[in-house]
Amino acid sequence: MFFGSGTRLTIEPKEQYEPEVYELSDTKTNEKVCLATGFTRHNLMKDWTAFSGTEASQIVEDGKPTGVYNQVAVLEAGQECGNTTEKADEPCAASLEPDEMVNLASLTVFGLRVIFMKTVVFNVLMTLRLWISQ
Repeated sequence: MFFGSGTRLTIEPKEQYEPEVYELSDTKTNEKVCLATGFTRHNLMKDWTAFSGTEASQIVEDGKPTGVYNQVAVLEAGQECGNTTEKADEPCAASLEPDEMVNLASLTVFGLRVIFMKTVVFNVLMTLRLWISQ
């Protein structure tokens, strides 16, 4: 929340969580990214050199803020992420779950487009038939 021209009010939860920091890299381009996730203080990462030019963003679930933040920084050549959370024996199990509402909305939009196209084709055919009969 902002007051006036720059006064910022940040309300933080009582529980304090430290960030889990991961260094992610792309083997094809040799680019590295540092991800800090799961922390509750908005400006917690400001003292880390890797995150100096970035801003933390709040995680939102079902349209409501959770009070937990993520922050991402692209690392320069030779720059290190810092204290990373190492979980070598744990595989990355990221998966996308299908959302039923998105599927329903997509099918509804597709159905409306089909009906619209049928209407356009019908009107064009009736107009051509009228022109030919005169």
